[in-house]
Amino acid sequence: MYQIVICDDEQRILNDISNKIKNEFNKLQIPNESIVMSDSRQLMEYLENNHVDILFLDIDMPYFSGMDIAGFINKNKLNTMIVFVTSHDSLVYQTFEYRPFGFIRKSYIDEELEALVKRIANELNDRKQELTVTKGQDITRIPINEIIYIESFGNYLNIKTEKEEIKIRETMTAIEQELKYKGFIRSHKGYLVNSNYITKLGNGQLELVNNEETFAIPVGRSYEKNVKRSLLEFLRN
Repeated sequence: MYQIVICDDEQRILNDISNKIKNEFNKLQIPNESIVMSDSRQLMEYLENNHVDILFLDIDMPYFSGMDIAGFINKNKLNTMIVFVTSHDSLVYQTFEYRPFGFIRKSYIDEELEALVKRIANELNDRKQELTVTKGQDITRIPINEIIYIESFGNYLNIKTEKEEIKIRETMTAIEQELKYKGFIRSHKGYLVNSNYITKLGNGQLELVNNEETFAIPVGRSYEKNVKRSLLEFLRN
């Protein structure tokens, strides 16, 4: 059973959004318990004492903004999937540093919510999935959600995970085909990155963060438009 919390300080909008979210999760038969809150202070107190699997979070709220709450979640390493729900489309790039799972515009919730909930379902399933690679004579299974980025060195790849680095003999094209529908973005001819770890895009590079470790990954000129488009699609869908 997944616990879902929906927080928005506007009660009318909160009721409408929460009903739609519940319906989408029920349609996909995702076992869930939904809680709605209209006060960010109540939410902050709840997060201090309870586990939340999926949080739908308004950005612009009194007392604690959505970004304040997301910062608290990241600082305390809470395993909570964050989805920002907002009327301010321009804020999407500012949310990257909080590593949200998605981004929904209130005015387009009917168009965007179904696809996003399906992606949440896929992510929950992916967390149980592994990438199987051959390392020398050994077969290694790597949890996909633990892969931060993959770097190419000729016919070899270096897979950087949360726990270790794994070097395998494989082409980037082959590994990209396997991972591109699982939240990975090709940012450069030599790099494939996991969108879940991206916190910033700018100055020709992506910033990825894993706990206290930060990585600067180059964005090739020919890849820049696709990276921006993929990030927006990743957050909205």
